[in-house]
Amino acid sequence: MGNPVIVHLIRHEKTDANKKGKYIGWTDEPIRVKESTFHVPINPALVYGSDLRRCIETAQLYFPKADYLSDRNLRELNFGDFEMKTYKELESSTIYRRWIDDPQFNTPPNGESYTDFVERVHQSMRKILTKSGEYTFVVHGGVIRVLLFLFGPMEIPFQQITVSHRTIYSMHWTDFSEVREGKRCKSLSEEPIMAKESL
Repeated sequence: MGNPVIVHLIRHEKTDANKKGKYIGWTDEPIRVKESTFHVPINPALVYGSDLRRCIETAQLYFPKADYLSDRNLRELNFGDFEMKTYKELESSTIYRRWIDDPQFNTPPNGESYTDFVERVHQSMRKILTKSGEYTFVVHGGVIRVLLFLFGPMEIPFQQITVSHRTIYSMHWTDFSEVREGKRCKSLSEEPIMAKESL
């Protein structure tokens, strides 16, 4: 075995909705940080990500010289009627309570099911990961949670997986055949992204 695969997963920078604790799925909101010098420990020539502004703008900040390939299948979950609302606004809703307690078997009204979300993310990864090498993604928290749930080194319930901003989650496989067969990665590492924000 000598054809390793490394997949770097990075969550986009915060938006106003993130700052306010709102569910933001397909709403195309810009990021809050416009100019900053980032110290990112990887330097890819190509970045994959969602077609929404917050991912595109984050990739431009972190990797200004890299090419960016957008894929709509890498969008966040469509939260439907819960979109752009906070926990406080929704906590009295029985439908909402059922969804946060068990998102795998409950769907937001007019939103996307967990099964459909996982399938489109998985489909995108199968399309992109076609050979050994290093891949970098700037995507959404929900997308990273799905990928860690499916391919993390240990099986962890989806609800227990948390994803931070300004962190690189790197999944390592020893050979591409393991990726092709849908096996879990051998190891997972986390590394911070440091920033000196403009005044």
